[in-house]
Amino acid sequence: MGDEADGIERTRATLRVSDDARAARTRQRLFDAAERICSAGRAVSVSAIVREAGVSRSAFYAHFADVGDLALRMQEPLFETIAARAVVDHDRDPHRAMAESQRRLAEHFSTHRSLYRAAFLLPGHAVVVLIEEAMRAPIREHIERYGAPVGIRPDLVARYVGAAATHLLESWTLGDIHAEPEEIAEHLVALLPAWMHAAPDGPSTTTADEREEPS
Repeated sequence: MGDEADGIERTRATLRVSDDARAARTRQRLFDAAERICSAGRAVSVSAIVREAGVSRSAFYAHFADVGDLALRMQEPLFETIAARAVVDHDRDPHRAMAESQRRLAEHFSTHRSLYRAAFLLPGHAVVVLIEEAMRAPIREHIERYGAPVGIRPDLVARYVGAAATHLLESWTLGDIHAEPEEIAEHLVALLPAWMHAAPDGPSTTTADEREEPS
């Protein structure tokens, strides 16, 4: 059974980078269907997505393991865009750049609330863990690019911040926290270490080139 599951996941991974136009169209139809369902405020499920997309369940499972997997794949370009934009805006105004990145993140979860709700309600905590992992890389890259206080390890900060942000967004998405997207974004910024979005003349920091981390 394990070998079969591994084989299916390898097939999905191959489809993600395939140049096959038909596979790309099917994948985009599934993304677009999920977007429309979220925009309408309807409950997200595999049945709802394939019905909206006009494809079979087998077509869905050829690309995604479940709605959580689909949510994670939709999230990938968001993190890339946020990270790229933050680099462009950072030199002009680090605090504003960080605030805007958190605003984009909160708006994404708000717009796709029904999708993430379905993903977070799946058995186990796989989606939460995978979102945490997806957040860690850009957070660590940000710290290594702009520096951290002496003695602070970027890997530990990235793990801490990624977990805290993910669990806050999870609770908000599931309705345990009642707040507007702007308020969530403001708290995401306020709860970050201040040195992560300080002006260049802020606390003394070291960059990755100046610091040797434990292996």
